Amino acid sequence: VQVETFDPHIRNTFYANLYLCCQAPVIFNDVDGAYRGMDHKNHTGAGFQNYTTFSLWDTYRAENPLLDLIQPERVDDMVQSMLAEYKESGNHSTPIWPLWGNETWCMIGYHAVPVIVDGYFKGVKGFNVEHAYEACKTTAMNPDYDSVARYARLGWVPCDKEDESLSKTLEYAYDDWCIAQMAKALGKTDDYHYFMKRAESYKNIYDPSIGWMRPKDSH
Repeated sequence: VQVETFDPHIRNTFYANLYLCCQAPVIFNDVDGAYRGMDHKNHTGAGFQNYTTFSLWDTYRAENPLLDLIQPERVDDMVQSMLAEYKESGNHSTPIWPLWGNETWCMIGYHAVPVIVDGYFKGVKGFNVEHAYEACKTTAMNPDYDSVARYARLGWVPCDKEDESLSKTLEYAYDDWCIAQMAKALGKTDDYHYFMKRAESYKNIYDPSIGWMRPKDSH
């Protein structure tokens, strides 16, 4: 990336932040490609560089879309790493915040989804698209993760059943919108309508006259 400017402060600020964007995720395999998986087993012959340290809640909005543009060859390996973690973890969920072969469950949402979907729409090649879509869908349908079942049924996460209910409702809604766009592109019409309906759930907790409301009714 080349920056042309008469102000050296702008150039220095840009490159300092670009450097920080490249600090994570990091490669987590040996020189022969072997890596320690989420199942705590050694995996060989994966055919991709395995990545870890996905701070997804922090990066899915800006850093990951940037990497799609400037380092798409790395993004393919990152997506394949996420799909491997989905398969190996046994949690029926794409990674939330994986660190060195372990899931930390740090932060909220299921933000491997927008990373995968954005990579798909920006033309990142190499990963199995159908498998990636099924991983995203299965994650969003996981009834054991942070009141996703209640969110799917009610249209919001009730605060008397789950902490950070408003934030989780908004995060899930965005992730579901991403799934809907991928479903539409793949010709999965029923899935598109289903996830678009879930993606509009924020309307259940926003009144233009008073702003955001904390949803309480869990029934």
